[in-house]
Amino acid sequence: MSSNVSRAMTLGGAALSIFLVLVILLLQAVPGPHTEVDYLLIGSISTLSSMAVVFLVVIKTWIRDPEPFFKKRKKQ
Repeated sequence: MSSNVSRAMTLGGAALSIFLVLVILLLQAVPGPHTEVDYLLIGSISTLSSMAVVFLVVIKTWIRDPEPFFKKRKKQ
């Protein structure tokens, strides 16, 4: 498997595991009986959190530019 494919699969697995952990935790934290709105909120919060983690990891790992505003000049 190429490096990019394994990175993407790892990132997807991390996002899925964060999503599942948050769903389980929120289902236990929200008092029952659960209504449709409770399930909607739990799913929305879990999705938002897992997508935020994916976004942050992609920004930190794949877009690597140590100094985006200051470029080093080439030596002549």
